[in-house]
Amino acid sequence: MFKIEILRAEEEAKTLNLSENLFHEALKYKPESKARFHVKNNKGEDFDIVYWDNDEDIEPQDAYPSYIKRPFMAKYYIYDENDKGTLYLSFFDGLNNMVFEELNEYTIVISKVVLQFTDMEIWCADDRIRWFIDENPRLHIVEELPDDIYGDDCFYIQEQFRLGMEDNNFNRLCSTYAFHNIFFLQWILNGKTFSQYKYMTLPVDATGGIGAILSGYKRFEAAFGHFGLKFVAPDKDYYGKYPRELMERYFAADLWDENANKDNTLWVPSIFILVKTAFYQRMPGMMDKSVIAPSFMAEMDEYYDAVLSGRKTLGVLIRGSDYIKTGLSGSRKMASVEQMAPTIHKWMKDYGYEKIFLATEDSDVLAQMRKEFGKSMAALSQHRISVSDLKDGQIIADYEKEHANGEYAEKLEDTTVNYFYALYILSRCDAFMCSGQCNGWDTVISLNENRFERSYKFAVGVKVERAE
Repeated sequence: MFKIEILRAEEEAKTLNLSENLFHEALKYKPESKARFHVKNNKGEDFDIVYWDNDEDIEPQDAYPSYIKRPFMAKYYIYDENDKGTLYLSFFDGLNNMVFEELNEYTIVISKVVLQFTDMEIWCADDRIRWFIDENPRLHIVEELPDDIYGDDCFYIQEQFRLGMEDNNFNRLCSTYAFHNIFFLQWILNGKTFSQYKYMTLPVDATGGIGAILSGYKRFEAAFGHFGLKFVAPDKDYYGKYPRELMERYFAADLWDENANKDNTLWVPSIFILVKTAFYQRMPGMMDKSVIAPSFMAEMDEYYDAVLSGRKTLGVLIRGSDYIKTGLSGSRKMASVEQMAPTIHKWMKDYGYEKIFLATEDSDVLAQMRKEFGKSMAALSQHRISVSDLKDGQIIADYEKEHANGEYAEKLEDTTVNYFYALYILSRCDAFMCSGQCNGWDTVISLNENRFERSYKFAVGVKVERAE
């Protein structure tokens, strides 16, 4: 993204002329971060534009866990603000006003898109925008930004970093993510068209657990179906870290098509960059029982009936281990047993739950819960790990590979089956409580299909909450 700065004539830099294509001309040089261009301005004083790399300079270095690697964001050296068919204009649905704090390449380009393809009003406090956009009755240049239009129909572009996923509010974004939400289709297509393809795929992270993998599948299926394309696995033998044989044995996800090939399949460059859009986040990722193979579901139902049937049960999911070791924060910071126990006791007393079914991968959590609740608690018999087993920043997937001793496939299958068993049993309980936001919460809520008497998700990293 180019920022607009005062002219520094003493610094050596390429000189460009102000025109409709100014930013495109500068981007042809594929500038490195902090690259400066002088601009001859026939509408006012000369100025400079300075390139800020979307990946290196705009993204906070400590915004993501250590196991997430760059790139965090696309560079957007090439884009077309006039190509209506590849702009995600549905982003503006329900919006009537746009306000931006800083005049830069992206707010200028977005303003052009808004004025050309929507009926929205724009408000800014920088009259230099007239160098780039002609007079328009819907473009309001004011001394101070208005303070009475910031309702649900206002799109606010702020100078400070914000990507929208902090609270799933995409009506307020920083410039880079505002631009990305509108232009991401052009990043995916890279000059091609959807009509050239029949399938769509993307690199699936091998660190994701089965809950994340399946909920992601449902979202990809819906998202790519929006463009008339079928989602397929990127590898003929695996989906993420899971072998095709395992996926087809236990689940009913339609992930492979023998007719898909590199010529008829559109490849999305990065799953991580795609998911940071309102388009993706608003796609239904709720899975239902249709993703489970019938024989596997019958096996899990048999277990539930044998252990918990006829007893009013509170399902409790407590994530620990790598959620703690990787330092996840915000909504993904997990509540401890000490923090959850009072609420669990209260629910059991107030609502008459006879049994607790605990799902956890953490051996320390299991020991603490057994000490707290004794024989009133049930849990699957499975291999668990402790926080102390993990290295700083290490996730379970890496730990499993490191300690597989040549039996990784067998251990992966055992872990996967046990984990999904636990989530499915949780979904059949009468009520559900979870230590924080995780894919397990999403999976259990989805499989339950709104049948819980009550459910509660702790948010100790966001604010102090109390379950009723």
